[in-house]
Amino acid sequence: MAVNCRKVSVSPLVAVIVVFFGTGSWVAINGLWVELPLLVKLGIPEGYQLASYLTIIIQLANIGPVLFVILSYATPKHIRLEVPAIYLVVTIGITACTLLIFFWDATTYWDVVNDYRSTALLILAFFLAIVDCTSSVAFTPFMSRFMNLYVTWYFVGEGFSALLPSLVALGQGVGGEEGCRANFTYERYINGTKNNCTDWVTDAKSERFPPEDFFIFLTAMMSSCGLAFILLNYLPLSKRERIPQERDGPLEGVEQIPSVSSSQESYTMIRNGYGATAEPDDADKETPVESLTQKNAIYLFVILGWVSGLSNGVLPSIQSYSCGAYGLDTYLLAATFGNIANPIACFLVFLWPQKSKTLVTTTAILGTLFGSLCMTTAVLSPSPPLQFKLAGDIIIVACWVCVTAFFTYTKATIGWILRNANGSRSLLIWFGAVTQIGSLIGALIMFPLVNSYNLFEGYYADPCHDKVDCIPA
Repeated sequence: MAVNCRKVSVSPLVAVIVVFFGTGSWVAINGLWVELPLLVKLGIPEGYQLASYLTIIIQLANIGPVLFVILSYATPKHIRLEVPAIYLVVTIGITACTLLIFFWDATTYWDVVNDYRSTALLILAFFLAIVDCTSSVAFTPFMSRFMNLYVTWYFVGEGFSALLPSLVALGQGVGGEEGCRANFTYERYINGTKNNCTDWVTDAKSERFPPEDFFIFLTAMMSSCGLAFILLNYLPLSKRERIPQERDGPLEGVEQIPSVSSSQESYTMIRNGYGATAEPDDADKETPVESLTQKNAIYLFVILGWVSGLSNGVLPSIQSYSCGAYGLDTYLLAATFGNIANPIACFLVFLWPQKSKTLVTTTAILGTLFGSLCMTTAVLSPSPPLQFKLAGDIIIVACWVCVTAFFTYTKATIGWILRNANGSRSLLIWFGAVTQIGSLIGALIMFPLVNSYNLFEGYYADPCHDKVDCIPA
């Protein structure tokens, strides 16, 4: 193992470029996810079912990283595919986000469901999901060309890919109902008595800016990611920040040096769901390798599969039903704050890593308990407990934040334990496989329950519907 004792400094400009590059990793799907409450409010044909559509689309999009891995194994070792792959996926991401600006509300009639569906939105969401899923296996290998300190800045950028669209969505709002306003007045005889009657309609406030502007923001974020990638490839200052073996070599690259390839395994503690990755360990610190029995490994993988199925498949499919009955503003807060809780939980594992299987079990149980509360409100929709009360709004938002935080912490901690065990490379491969299998099973179970069997009912009540006030003339 090569040991480099030279103190390494970071170029501020290159660090900023790396952050912009990292923000493009999952910004598109994170952005689309936090925009769901507004799309539901604006009358998208799928309505509350849109979340389940997006969940299954994300799982199917894992064909992207699978193809990347297969092609990587099939090509000679001296040729690395991450550079052309990144150019391709970033171009697809920019194109898909641009098309969303114009076609997010375009619909076509589907004979199979006997109804209209948002064909353009769903197709473009699939391509965006391919972009983001593939970024998990393409972006971090590219970052291994740079000094280890820049990998931390990459993950800072990846955290921003969840934070920034959430903040923009909060600023956008979803509008809502401000109350009732008089629509028109007329005379009406009731029991022979003349009355002056007023018909009322809902006076709804609109969002601060439309979805088109939000998709322009996503296009700008993907474009900045592409520009940052070009600068990392061709800017002389960026080239000087690469590891020595990469500074003068061609873009195809060469074999990784031991200190980098060993830390590479920690990067593959891979994506937990809709945006955050477990942070890598500091490559300059040696972490002792521990033994992990087969029994303990199987136990951790069972928990990982369970947690992944719930957090990436089951619960996202019903979030709209769980939160929608409390109001679209509440739905927006739950989606955005949960999105923000994801990278925060990963960062906690990075700062204070733990290897206790008891802790893993505890956080998995807590996440399951809060997830059960979320599922209960979805089942009871459109009339869940504490509806139209501030306490209900606070509880449901807190439940979704806790679900995301506990499940993300559980997965990241399992990844950390596996990373520091004997045979970590094969264990981390299984980590990724179990995560995706559990997520896919969860999504496949929920999709027919939500869309075919209609076990959940959305809240569409209009408080001013059929409201008429009449007084004697």
